[in-house]
Amino acid sequence: MKAIVQKRYGDYKVLTIEEVNKPKPGKGEVLVKVQGVSLNAPDWRLLEGKPFIIRFSSGLFKPKNPVKGGDFSGTVVETGEGVLNLKVGDEVYGDLADSGFGAFSEFVSAKESILSKKPHNLSFLESSALPLASVTALQGVRDAGRLKAGEKVLILGASGGVGTYAVQLSKYFGGEITAVTSKKNFSQAKALGASEVLDYKTMDYEKLRGSFDLILGVNGHYPVKLVKDLLKPHGRFVLIGSSSTKELLRMSIFGSLLSKKDGKSFQVLMAKPSGKDLAFIAKLAEEGSVKPVIFKEIPFEQIPEGIKELSEGHVPGKIVSKPPR
Repeated sequence: MKAIVQKRYGDYKVLTIEEVNKPKPGKGEVLVKVQGVSLNAPDWRLLEGKPFIIRFSSGLFKPKNPVKGGDFSGTVVETGEGVLNLKVGDEVYGDLADSGFGAFSEFVSAKESILSKKPHNLSFLESSALPLASVTALQGVRDAGRLKAGEKVLILGASGGVGTYAVQLSKYFGGEITAVTSKKNFSQAKALGASEVLDYKTMDYEKLRGSFDLILGVNGHYPVKLVKDLLKPHGRFVLIGSSSTKELLRMSIFGSLLSKKDGKSFQVLMAKPSGKDLAFIAKLAEEGSVKPVIFKEIPFEQIPEGIKELSEGHVPGKIVSKPPR
């Protein structure tokens, strides 16, 4: 079968399309014929193996899992021993980020526990745009952020994959949303549920001091002093990815100490793939409460270039693709 493969660390140019062995489902796994994939930040952040510390899990000298890709949707074509809730013919979707990746291929083998039946009202491509980004946003808003109805939430980085779902889920849980994005994405943020939209280039932070119960910082650089000043007493800040490795490490190490000192909560979200959360997202999608924002569909062979574009930032939504037939 054809797959997008990475044999060494480097930029997007190290990715190639190659013939690889078709996987076999193990115990508790199903084999899925992939019919849609989407691109996410980990697809480019892990390419170069930097910072070096990540190589202790991804492979010291070269990637130990050469087939790339996390998000996918498709049809179950075979079940392994012990599979209880899925059967051949089921249309499913999932995220392989914690399972060795491998979604950018014609077939994947995945644990039943991290999959869910896809929303019946969405296409395979639309469904593939959901898993990592929507579950990350859900765990940020509902679990780490503990958003309650009527609270004021500020979403920094509201136009990307996670950000677009964070706006929709904050609306679903009853938040009053201020979205921060570029001017070209104002209408998108409002359509998704933001009551106010601010331009990240010109917003007046001083006027917003002490305004928010919850701040979600998505895939950017957000100094602690800045977000601390914007929070109400006992407000919460959740960092969801960052363009600064130092910021992630600092917040991971010192977040709990800052929380005790200031009476405000600072934490880094470590989102985890969850079949249960995917089933919840599917329910919301079928109700119309959550919908994928697809920036564009690209040919399978252009996935490396799509990853490059994603790494450069300001992609308003998700990039999706279909494996070759």
